[in-house]
Amino acid sequence: MNTRKPATSRLRQALLASAALGIALWMPTMPSMHGGLGTSAQAQTQGGSGTHGGTSGGGHAPGTSGSGMGQGGSTGTRGHYGQGGSSGTETGTGDTSSDKQGPRFGGGANSRKPAGGTTGGRPVWAKEGIPAVELGRLSVARAPATVLDHAFTEVVTNWTTTTGTTIMTLTAEGQPTLVMTVAQLYSLPAIEFARIVQTYYAAIVRVDSPLENLSLLKNLAITNTTALTGVAPASKDDLIAIFLGSASDKTIPISSDTVLAVNTILGLPTLTSAELADIAVKADAVRAAIDTGHG
Repeated sequence: MNTRKPATSRLRQALLASAALGIALWMPTMPSMHGGLGTSAQAQTQGGSGTHGGTSGGGHAPGTSGSGMGQGGSTGTRGHYGQGGSSGTETGTGDTSSDKQGPRFGGGANSRKPAGGTTGGRPVWAKEGIPAVELGRLSVARAPATVLDHAFTEVVTNWTTTTGTTIMTLTAEGQPTLVMTVAQLYSLPAIEFARIVQTYYAAIVRVDSPLENLSLLKNLAITNTTALTGVAPASKDDLIAIFLGSASDKTIPISSDTVLAVNTILGLPTLTSAELADIAVKADAVRAAIDTGHG
């Protein structure tokens, strides 16, 4: 005997089959449970308080907290910062203009690419071509420009207010008494400066700091004038030699290579071989005089 299922049973089966088909079609688009793209509300709750990331693969503008803000770890993989993340890697297909790149990107108004012809951020003294010589105190030439600028301001201020106008009464056994200002001493040829410093060392007032002497040397080499009021240099090379000899170690001889090394480190105008040799001889005389006078 055949029995017929009630109409309500057949209707229920049809509805269940339709629901199963709908679930099957919907499943591939479900969000990942391991940091994938969340819903807009979920992203704003879980990732919206983090640091704004780059553009997402879907083309969201940078800085927005849309569905691309997932639950990722410290580094996002879709151009966004994850929840509490510290950095993001911009790999999306959105805007890739220079303003969206890191500081090493070679373009854009906000990039930090060095200007053409520069050393790419390396200091001048780090490049090749500097003679391998012992510099001693002269190594402070490698200090940042701001350090030398500060030393220059300080020495010029002190010189203007007191040092340059100081009157020295120089006496030594068996030697005539000399009376001169410090500015007059620095106006002498380097060899004469060295002789007086050696003979009257105990009574001499001079600039001793390596940084201050090198800052004065740099200013003179670049501007062709000295900022020391009252000083009328015997020659540019003489005053450079006085500064260089005063800045150096007392016991380390100064050679042409020493002069070339300091000149290169400071980024000064190129000197001829004759100028290098002339400055070296005069600077070494000043150095030796200070060494002898100091005892």
